[in-house]
Amino acid sequence: MYLLPLRDCTAFKVGMTCNPLQRLTTFSVRYFERFDLSQGLLLRMPTRNEVRAVESSIKKLLAPHVADCPDWVPKEAGGYTEWFAAPHWSMAEAHLRESQQCKEVAQLHLAQDFLREQLHRLAGMFELWAADNAKRVCDSAYSASLGYEVNTSNRSLRIWLDAYRHFDVPIFTDDPATLQFVRRSAQLHY
Repeated sequence: MYLLPLRDCTAFKVGMTCNPLQRLTTFSVRYFERFDLSQGLLLRMPTRNEVRAVESSIKKLLAPHVADCPDWVPKEAGGYTEWFAAPHWSMAEAHLRESQQCKEVAQLHLAQDFLREQLHRLAGMFELWAADNAKRVCDSAYSASLGYEVNTSNRSLRIWLDAYRHFDVPIFTDDPATLQFVRRSAQLHY
């Protein structure tokens, strides 16, 4: 389960997921700019029922303090409920920490640390994807310069490079030339 405050200090999101990185990207591909991940919390528990119980108790506690979903969250993300007013963050955090202390095997993580570790684990696969994507971007830029219509975008490449930079996760440490190529491809305009 997670508690994620917005960076603009207006609200926070309560929810549960098996994959926090995937869930955050459904709210915003630039999640690292939208949420204050240095304050966000992730609670891992052994069973889904235990997580649901904690989530339900927090939502019940916060029910009088519902906030509107930010307008930048896409409808298809399904995350338009379970937003609460920022002044009640400490109440939710205290309840989450108390729940974690009641269970020996529950693990509480700062969202920023958890996500950094996850991106670090995925770095090798990201490098392969980024190098391949950068080549396609360059090919598309060349095709565009010849007047052909292209359907490849470097937007996703830029976003993921920004995420790795935000979390200060090193990439392409053994291949700085490829890193340079990927970065240049992410900046191409066509």
